[in-house]
Formats: sequence, C-alpha cells, structure tokens
Amino acid sequence: EEQRIAAPPGAEVVWIHRGPRPVGDALVEAVRALEFLPGRPQAFVHGEAGFVKELRRFLSVERGLERERMSVSGYWRRGADEDGWQSSKAEWNRRAEAEEEAARAAAP
Repeated sequence: EEQRIAAPPGAEVVWIHRGPRPVGDALVEAVRALEFLPGRPQAFVHGEAGFVKELRRFLSVERGLERERMSVSGYWRRGADEDGWQSSKAEWNRRAEAEEEAARAAAP
C-alpha cells in the first residue's frame, strides 16, 4: 500500500514492493544499489531481524557508517513469536555485533 507522504524539496520517496519475495529481500537489494550523497549519511533501520542484521553489516562494514550515525533494531524475527524473540534478542544482538566487529577488522 502506498500512502501520500509530504517530503521536503529535493527529497525523493521511493516505494519498494516486495511482491512474493521474502520480507526484506527487495529492501536490502535497493539499499545496496543506492549511491550515497557526499557527506556523513545517517541510517534508520528497523524491522525483521534477519534483514536488519544484513543492512547493519553492509552499512557499517562495507559503507563505513559509524555506529552512532545508525539507529538499528530488529523488532521481530521470522519464525519466532514475541516472547521467544524478546527472550533471545539480547544474545542475538551480541552475536551480530561480534560478527560485525570481526568483519570490520578483516576488511581492507
């Protein structure tokens, strides 16, 4: 569903329709294809934990965004109910951060 959004002059609103694709696949593809403008971008990435993790790593490791310039949170996880996800989220975040740090250390 597309809704009318008031955007400031020069801003472009792009709707990404996933169709039959899994949640997040089309969004990850679109973000990876973006050409960032010069400067210090910020990112707000919230949604299903799997694609959030992938985008966080991409933005941090491959694009070099500083952690303090990103707001990232997996609100839910495919295959987990709310209680299950919330009880495992802290450990999942620790592992994701450790993987990200290792990838950053290994990057050229």
